[in-house]
Amino acid sequence: MSNLNRFAAVSTKALAMEGQLLNDEDYINLLSRDNVSGIASYLKNNTHFASVLHGIDGGSIHRSQLEVLLKRSHVGGISKMVHYFSDSYKAFYKTMFIRYEIEDLKTIAKGIKAGNDNMAIKDSLAFLGYFSSFNMTGLLSSKSLLDFITNLKGTIYYNYLRPIEENRKYTGFFNIEMTLDLAFFDIFYKNLSRIDKNNISIIKSYLDAYVDLLNIQWIYRGLKFYGLPRELLFNYTISHGRIFDSDYIKRLCYSRSLEEFREIVRNTKYSFLFHMESQEGIFMERRILRYLYYNLKRIKVKSGMNMSQPLVYILLSEIEIRDIISVIESIRYGMQIDEAKKYLIRKL
Repeated sequence: MSNLNRFAAVSTKALAMEGQLLNDEDYINLLSRDNVSGIASYLKNNTHFASVLHGIDGGSIHRSQLEVLLKRSHVGGISKMVHYFSDSYKAFYKTMFIRYEIEDLKTIAKGIKAGNDNMAIKDSLAFLGYFSSFNMTGLLSSKSLLDFITNLKGTIYYNYLRPIEENRKYTGFFNIEMTLDLAFFDIFYKNLSRIDKNNISIIKSYLDAYVDLLNIQWIYRGLKFYGLPRELLFNYTISHGRIFDSDYIKRLCYSRSLEEFREIVRNTKYSFLFHMESQEGIFMERRILRYLYYNLKRIKVKSGMNMSQPLVYILLSEIEIRDIISVIESIRYGMQIDEAKKYLIRKL
């Protein structure tokens, strides 16, 4: 099958699956539920999640169990996209699995740090093993974060974490978490560079903007909440941003104050992040994701039948999972519907 025909086939599939994603009415109905069981029952009986929730007793399902099932459904959607591709295109789409594997690896590392029971950790994993092979027994039985790193030998992640293992001064969860995040972007952009540039121009601008926004969020948190050294802030920023080159990122990291940092960002296209200073910390991530969500909607219209369309579906599906989890959290904390809406990525 030629690339043109392959893109047409997978784009058609992606558009069909995107058409099954939840709409505004679904979210209003979910927000009106009183508990997790009500959410699970609605998803099972009225949405595309029926297949993944088949056989599940909605009346007894726990929040964490539902979240894992939703995430696994998302992985299933990625698998359907990957099926259409070969060679460098297949490798690129498989990179999306790496992103989610890393989330599970961070969950394990966090559980080790907290001294959690390894079976409880295992039950919370949604993605690990779909793409790569792991020594699961070794990972889950790790007694320390150094053991955790050692038990990743033979995986693509070990070489990124090995400097932490060798320099035992910096073996905390923070260093592992940040190193794994940087590993994803390194692997992702290496695979992206092997794709025909004509097929990725639209989506690449989105991805590069995503990197800019992640860097802003990281530097902001490092300055405001953690008081991190400027050198450390800079070392953990991500390359490949759309409008922020290395010098610009360094300028952000070495801002003399948080207010100077805000002013620098306010003079860019990302000024919306600091529209209301009193709420910037609470809603920054939501603002970032909402900006990206509506950019994806625009890309969907512009991209046509090319490799961007399935990636748009994958990212919109991920946002859907995030919003459902936000609904679950809002019920957990007894929020009123109008208040809960503020935490959703999509506007209702």
